[in-house]
Amino acid sequence: MKGMKKVNVSIITPVAVADEHYILSCGLSVAGQIQTGIEWIVLVEKKSIMIDEQIQRVQMENKDLSIWVIETENANVYAKRNEGIQIATGEYLYFLDVDDRLHEHTLYVLRESAISLPNHYDIVLGSIKDTTFKKDAESVAYNRLLKRLLDNRISKPATLSEKKYRQSVLNILFKRTFIHANSILFDENKQGFADVLFTTQAYTKTIMPVIYDKDAIYQKYVRNDPIQNPSLNQELEGAIHYPLSISEAIAKIGPDHASLKAKLINKFLKSYQYKYLNHIYQDVEASEIKKAWSASFKRIGLENIPFARAIHEKEVRNLIDENYSKATKIARRRMLFRTIKKVKNKPKSLSRVLYQSWLARKTKIKDHVILYESFLGRNYSDSPKYIYEYLKNQYPNKYKHIWVFNDPSKEEPRDAIKVKRFSFKHMYYMAKAKYHVNNMRQPKWFIKRPNQVFLATWHGTPLKKLVFDMNDVHSANPNYKKDFYDQSRSWDYLVSANHYSTEIFKSAFLFDNKILEYGYPRNDLLYAKNKDELSVAFKKKLQVPTDKKVVLYAPTWRDDEFYKPGQYKFKLQLELNLLKEQLGDEYFFLIRTHYFIADKLDFTGVEDFVLNVSDYDDITELYLISDVLITDYSSVFFDYANLKRPILFFTYDLEKYRDTLRGFYLDLETEAPGPLLKTTEDVIEALTNLEDTSQKYARIMEDFHNTYCHLDNGEASKNIAEEVIVKRK
Repeated sequence: MKGMKKVNVSIITPVAVADEHYILSCGLSVAGQIQTGIEWIVLVEKKSIMIDEQIQRVQMENKDLSIWVIETENANVYAKRNEGIQIATGEYLYFLDVDDRLHEHTLYVLRESAISLPNHYDIVLGSIKDTTFKKDAESVAYNRLLKRLLDNRISKPATLSEKKYRQSVLNILFKRTFIHANSILFDENKQGFADVLFTTQAYTKTIMPVIYDKDAIYQKYVRNDPIQNPSLNQELEGAIHYPLSISEAIAKIGPDHASLKAKLINKFLKSYQYKYLNHIYQDVEASEIKKAWSASFKRIGLENIPFARAIHEKEVRNLIDENYSKATKIARRRMLFRTIKKVKNKPKSLSRVLYQSWLARKTKIKDHVILYESFLGRNYSDSPKYIYEYLKNQYPNKYKHIWVFNDPSKEEPRDAIKVKRFSFKHMYYMAKAKYHVNNMRQPKWFIKRPNQVFLATWHGTPLKKLVFDMNDVHSANPNYKKDFYDQSRSWDYLVSANHYSTEIFKSAFLFDNKILEYGYPRNDLLYAKNKDELSVAFKKKLQVPTDKKVVLYAPTWRDDEFYKPGQYKFKLQLELNLLKEQLGDEYFFLIRTHYFIADKLDFTGVEDFVLNVSDYDDITELYLISDVLITDYSSVFFDYANLKRPILFFTYDLEKYRDTLRGFYLDLETEAPGPLLKTTEDVIEALTNLEDTSQKYARIMEDFHNTYCHLDNGEASKNIAEEVIVKRK
């Protein structure tokens, strides 16, 4: 590409083969810089059509930007950076990872600070903001901040304080002549954490102050899929490379830079004591990680480490002397004291601590004990309920049944032991039960014991993209994928409602244990011989009018509208007053929000038209009494289709939900067994002409039923219970 007469900043971006798809978004942030005179050096292992197309797109955005795509045989990120250093022609060097982004003012602010002295600074640091969402880079709030900074920059760069020293090379301008004059390069023999060796060389060799400007913000993308698509640091997390690299850097710092050395030693010590301690001492025997930390402490020297207590020094001394059993004993005692302190500050954590440290190791597992939980202890429902009822009825004296509830005072189930979730009794049975039957994920701290069997019934046929099939995570938990992966490794069996779900579960959950294709136990009720009599009984129980058609409205939650993990916002978009006015003589509405939704809906003025059944335990019973289902993107419509009754889709935010939040496995617009409706008026029209609506979608409903309900036949509970529990040897 055509170069520029003067290059102010050379941006160096190494690209691994697995990360080539990030080039466009990274490049667009480079192209959008208000700083002029930029060259972007992109180092790839092999040029391709995909890379060329992305680069061309970036060039179109900024024709004055010089872009050099360099093909290199070396896959090592540090070798690529070194090659970039040799190629660069700019006054300043700048390292940018391909999955990160720059705000448009970043380089401008850094360079303005760098040239604020006539002879220019050698090193200027900006600030780094971690993010898990690409959208943060374009947030309205940040753009307002940006405009204010550029219109009237109040912040002035300051001499680097001790706490601002950074091990990473990211968002730092390095004067190119300074780097070359001091022969500062990356150690290509390192597999990870080599940045600290580069930065400490730079900090110690410059004779000028190192300055920091907080207004230059770098968007550090924390990848939400550290299992399939980890960054280098995520991939090497907990490995030997961190202690070896930082200790080498510390050892090379002379007495003239005592402040820097002290900071790095303190960082090293804290990482050992808090971040890596459990990983180092997870077993008693010698290990590669113990040896790495032992060698690293030895290289730094005990005399240079400010231990807070003598026992800490004794622990490390044993580690250095390779007395690993003694070091482990001391470290574990320290971890125990830390746990005791935590329990003292948070008494409610005592039962969990006892479970992890004692119950899950000492309690004898009993083959006849079964622990059930549905929707995080909220109710007595879903597939665990129907598996329990089958076993209770068919084998009344064979098993001991334990149900976990947030409120164990529930009347049902009558013939089971009910325990409060996270109580000591819950922890006791969690350790004791041979079988765990759960329709959600177990707690992250759950310990799967040898010989325990975990039956994951799951809770729906997926329309929305799940876990590893999702590109970005917009929910309250940015560690969603990692947590899900770790938790699902404990599942021995996973229930699938149909062949379609089976294939999705394999990819979305990375699940390779046994999948049980028997349909959902919770749908057995829909095939009960006495379902009509049951429907009458359920209506009477809820005091639902028998002279009106019943509509069940069951919407799902929105990933990006939350208070905190597990508590989501929801604003009712259906105009209930209008519905009552137009349909009140013929219809009666049941409204059931998702169990994640924390908001309480207000039905003032429509109490005789609407019944809130959000707290009703079993939605399958609500299916039986409903003549029509209205939903949006909830999996309830897959289950309700077993009845072949009309389904309406109130999809007022279809484009956002489908294209931004989650994505779908199905094309709702062509495959949904009912109309997609945008407004309350659309819903009224569809219900007013319900017979015509049903006839219009009769063929699609039949095909849908044959595809997604083909395994449901009323026998799922029996088939699953017999295979997993009764006949298991």
